[in-house]
Amino acid sequence: MTPILLLEINEVPWRLIDRYLGRPVLPHLNRFFEQSSHFTTVAVDTGELSPWVTWPTLHRGMNNERHGIRNLGQDPATFKGKPIWADIRERGGSIGICGSMQSWPPADPGEDGFYVPDTFAHDARCVPAYLEPLQSFNLAQVRTNPRVVTGLLPSAADVLRIAFSSARSGIRLRTGMRLFGHLLHERVDSSKRAKRPVYQAVVFWDVFRKHFNPRRPPHFSTFFTNHVAGVMHRYWRDVFPEDFPAGEGRGESREWLMQFALRVLDDILREVLDWSASNPDLVVVFASSMGQEAVHRDYHEGLDLVVEDVDLLMQQTGLRRSAYQPLLAMAPQVAVRIEDAALRDRTRAVLEAAYCGDHRRFIRVQTIGPSLSITIATPRRKELAADVFYVADRRVRWAEAGIRKQEVEAGTGYHTPCGSLAVLSGRLQRHELTKDRARVKADRVKEWLLAVSSDGHARIPLLASMAS
Repeated sequence: MTPILLLEINEVPWRLIDRYLGRPVLPHLNRFFEQSSHFTTVAVDTGELSPWVTWPTLHRGMNNERHGIRNLGQDPATFKGKPIWADIRERGGSIGICGSMQSWPPADPGEDGFYVPDTFAHDARCVPAYLEPLQSFNLAQVRTNPRVVTGLLPSAADVLRIAFSSARSGIRLRTGMRLFGHLLHERVDSSKRAKRPVYQAVVFWDVFRKHFNPRRPPHFSTFFTNHVAGVMHRYWRDVFPEDFPAGEGRGESREWLMQFALRVLDDILREVLDWSASNPDLVVVFASSMGQEAVHRDYHEGLDLVVEDVDLLMQQTGLRRSAYQPLLAMAPQVAVRIEDAALRDRTRAVLEAAYCGDHRRFIRVQTIGPSLSITIATPRRKELAADVFYVADRRVRWAEAGIRKQEVEAGTGYHTPCGSLAVLSGRLQRHELTKDRARVKADRVKEWLLAVSSDGHARIPLLASMAS
């Protein structure tokens, strides 16, 4: 089999890459895209685009109407089709999975393989098992910092547990020193807290590089990171001010945060380029599954509702704790699993009937198998002024339902169907590269990856013939 490394750099469009290509501070980003072939993937999913849907479409070779994946927290037993890594294992190949969306639960990765599920996994199981303390801490951070990074720091017990397992996990001393220095910097300048989520990519890249042997790599490997996408969501306007009316903005630009995120990506690509040079058989695929573009949220008044305690919210519906299981989800959503169908339907009805202000309903609920995906909308400030809402005809304070009002900037970037795709191979000559960025449907990428895995570098040009 031809070894493949799939770099899942979430939601990065060509427009963002083009904005920074050629800058001397990003030399490895420049080299990677100079030496690779370029394509454009097009999402083919129905409904609102989201990465926990678009990535499974790319992995499984079928859109969400066929694979049935609708949301985070969904029971994997309800998924249809197989991700590409399952096909590779059935063919006798090994896999190395690090953070790929909807990759829980972990499976046997084979010889020289490893398996670290995504940051919304239902538990901390990993292969090898010594990575589980780090994954457990990672999952806890996702739960406590869904959108806005607070000043809350890890407990002493967490620090000791992570420090003990860090060396074995692969986290480099320089990474630890960078994190320590950053946390000190936060104390001096609280605005720098916005950088903290980017360090998740730094830490888990260390984990990946320790377990990925470029001279004898798994037959199929993935590394997922959301660190660039997270910055785009909040600060697209700072990178592309021309997309917004002149003078619109919030003052000081935070483009420096995007530059920082891209320097982290540049460091990743530096090592990937070295691996490609040392092992020309390795095929590297840079993919985003979809992209982002400017979004104008004029309705947003700088205040969101955040569910901090799903148990308190469920109590307000009359549901006993033994009747449901909380599931991980991405803000502004929460999710619970309720096995009893009648209870599930009643809970959904109660939540959807809740209202605030002038009888405005603000909770949307989607049933996915035995689970409920609960989305909290953004009411107007005047509707939040009374500090109460109504559920099951009862007057309830937000805090009593585990809901907090959070000051937050409205995001200025959001999902769009077209994403970036680039292919790097040491076996291809420069004249064999294609730069026209032909559009390829996302559900056809798996077919092409399996062809490359089976037939080698001769199948790489096949992608051009699959363009729509």
